[in-house]
Parts: sequence; structure tokens; C-alpha cells
Amino acid sequence: MFIFSKIKLYIIAALGLLLPILYVLGRKDGKNLEKGKVIADELQAQKKAADFYKAMSEHDKTHIPTNSGELADRLRKHGL
Repeated sequence: MFIFSKIKLYIIAALGLLLPILYVLGRKDGKNLEKGKVIADELQAQKKAADFYKAMSEHDKTHIPTNSGELADRLRKHGL
């Protein structure tokens, strides 16, 4: 019985010593994961902006209305 308590004590002490090391490694990995998420989010935002400006440039190539009737129809169809 005495031997089992010593074994448990050594296991608990070893885990107690490993805990700060695991904490530091976990923070490092977590920081890298967050950095990757931020970079992916920024890439997605840039793609959305590029698609928006591409759509705007295509939209500008359409016919420019010359009278008020065409302008009103275009506003009803596409909005501002």
C-alpha cells in the first residue's frame, strides 16, 4: 500500500512539473492558429473587395441614360 501511494505521488509531481510546459506550448500553438484565422479572414475580405470593384467596373460599362425615363427605369431596376 505504501508503494502505491509513492507511485501516485511521483505521477502527480511529474504532471505538476509538466503542466507549465504544456501551458506554454498550448499558448504558442493557439497563437499560431489565431494568426492563421486572421490571415484567412483578411484574404477573404480582400477577395470580397476585389469582386465588388470588379462588379462596379462592369456596372459602369453599361449604357448611361440620356433622359429621365431611362434614369428612372434604371434606378427601379438597380437601385442607387
